[in-house]
Amino acid sequence: MDPDVDDLYLYAQLVAKSADEAVALVHAALREQERGHHTDAGELINRIWHHHHASGRSMPEGAWLAAREVPASLDSILPGLMARVPPSRRLAIARAFRGADMSESSEKELFLRAIQRALDAEKKTHIGRQITMEALEASMNRYLSSHLAPVPDTLRQAVRQVSEPSKKGRKDRLPLPARIAAGVLVILLSAAIGSWITSEPGPSSTPRSELFDGLAGLTVQEAEFRSSDPEQVERYVADRLDQRLRIPRLEEGALEGVSTVELRSSLKLPVVHYEDRTGGDRVSVFVMDYRFLERARNAFMIDERILNQIAEESAIDIRNAPDYYRVAWRYRDDIYVAITSTVDSSLRERFLFD
Repeated sequence: MDPDVDDLYLYAQLVAKSADEAVALVHAALREQERGHHTDAGELINRIWHHHHASGRSMPEGAWLAAREVPASLDSILPGLMARVPPSRRLAIARAFRGADMSESSEKELFLRAIQRALDAEKKTHIGRQITMEALEASMNRYLSSHLAPVPDTLRQAVRQVSEPSKKGRKDRLPLPARIAAGVLVILLSAAIGSWITSEPGPSSTPRSELFDGLAGLTVQEAEFRSSDPEQVERYVADRLDQRLRIPRLEEGALEGVSTVELRSSLKLPVVHYEDRTGGDRVSVFVMDYRFLERARNAFMIDERILNQIAEESAIDIRNAPDYYRVAWRYRDDIYVAITSTVDSSLRERFLFD
């Protein structure tokens, strides 16, 4: 019996990169059938597909199948990820995707990287690679419309009542003496608030230091956990700080281990230790994510110019201070800050994420 077109298309979808390629495979199979090659539908599609990709080019990786899993995977992982990010960033993400804040375009890219990283952790890297910004925007719209409650009827009715113009005329106005007393009270309150705002800070007020500048004073010479295995270091940080990160390797250098430093109470960071074999110096790399930055804003000033500079993964921020050299960059949704004593313009390029 000749292969049925339904069977041909079913098998074609399992190997094709796209719908167009699946259709092309079916047409090729039907031509083979017309030439008298009658065989099992699956075997026929497999033979044609191998023939089309036998010229040394890489085989397809099931990209079309993975892409078709994207909507369901996004709808599954997005609610949990939104629940874990800090409230202020949650608002920034929603505003960026709804188009309310055009200056937050990088927020969408950062959130896409966070989604891909979460899928990596679930062994779904093949799906993460197929996510487009359009697919993420559609999933975010579904989340905002289905996971969040609509406006309660009581609230909507109350807003309508407040917004309706008064129809009672001047009869509802307060008597003249009461209005005069209210005006005096407003003046007194305004004066008190102005005096409080302009008053000198009390002795308990302490100036906040800038976060990135302060890291240079927190470098540790010896690792509390010594290992040259990046995976062991990643597990150590995950166990101690509940922080998932990628440990890069240093070209012409060696991983020595990791320590944890406490900036303030409940504010801890991993610092990864490297030996730089080009000059014998030590390189300390602090790793933080955007959730940490949100928590740190209450204790530190954060130079937004640095964050803007490294919004793109290909960009870096450099500071050449008298006693240290600092390079900051972003990889996915983590920020890496490398500090050493020697100026090295190629330092960022030497950190490789395998």
